[in-house]
Amino acid sequence: MAKARKSPVQRSGLVLNADQAEILSEIATLVSYSGGFTYTRDMMALNKWIAGLSTPTARRACLAQAVAREAIR
Repeated sequence: MAKARKSPVQRSGLVLNADQAEILSEIATLVSYSGGFTYTRDMMALNKWIAGLSTPTARRACLAQAVAREAIR
């Protein structure tokens, strides 16, 4: 049976300027189509800013889910 799609997480207040949108596009391209890369300082700053829009509880839940998903079996 196919997995049910999860509802998207609504993140209000995420408005990017042109530079941020370009950086996020670069991050998405590198993650999707690259075997590995290093984040630039601008990329890390944007990632941290976006992550900071979530509540601490949401961030902990995200990290816990990632740890469970990435666990070596």
